[in-house]
Amino acid sequence: MEAPSFLLPRPPFNKTPEMVTAFDNLFQSTPIGAFIEYSLPYPKWQFLSYLCETKDLVLHGSQNLEIAQVEPRQAIDKRIFSNQLAIYATTDGIWVLYFAIIDRKKYPEITLFNSCLQARIAPDKFSEPLYFFSITQSVLIHKPWCTGAIYILPRQFFIQESTQQAQGTEIVFPHWISSQSAQPIAKLLVGADDFPFLNQIHGHNDEKLVRLFSENPNGFPWLEALES
Repeated sequence: MEAPSFLLPRPPFNKTPEMVTAFDNLFQSTPIGAFIEYSLPYPKWQFLSYLCETKDLVLHGSQNLEIAQVEPRQAIDKRIFSNQLAIYATTDGIWVLYFAIIDRKKYPEITLFNSCLQARIAPDKFSEPLYFFSITQSVLIHKPWCTGAIYILPRQFFIQESTQQAQGTEIVFPHWISSQSAQPIAKLLVGADDFPFLNQIHGHNDEKLVRLFSENPNGFPWLEALES
């Protein structure tokens, strides 16, 4: 199966024994609830993805650097799963960065339009993660990036979004929610330089996107709404 051109494939992630040892040692040496002192030569997204691949963890991104207890918040979205009072989290180390590095306090009018998915390509195999990122065009031109934090949370009370069908293909989203508060196991500071797709973030027209969605809810990614 060939992915549509508007979806971005994950950069190569080749786990070496040295990388795995370094990731494990760093995580194990970090005190509970503390910020991770990250100085490894590997991208932070690889570290975060590795943690979720090997441990029962999820990731929550925020520009608030001082959260002691992550609490459920009401999300606003057209999709039912994404429009609940919940903690929203992911097991994908790239997707979570997008939510952490956008300065929504400075630009409260901004809207975010994004996806992360894997498609079944064989009975026992899914594709590598695929991504799409967009924000309001009038805000994108100001480069609204900030320092953010990734909160590494226990997966115990989280449930994953259900598998869906798209054009006859089974799609899985690394999208998780919990209605219960969660105490971070560890935290990681991140910035725009940590996000590998910074230059591939599209800009969209909010009014066009709302109109196109209402006309065709299954028309993702509504390319006519994109302005960059």
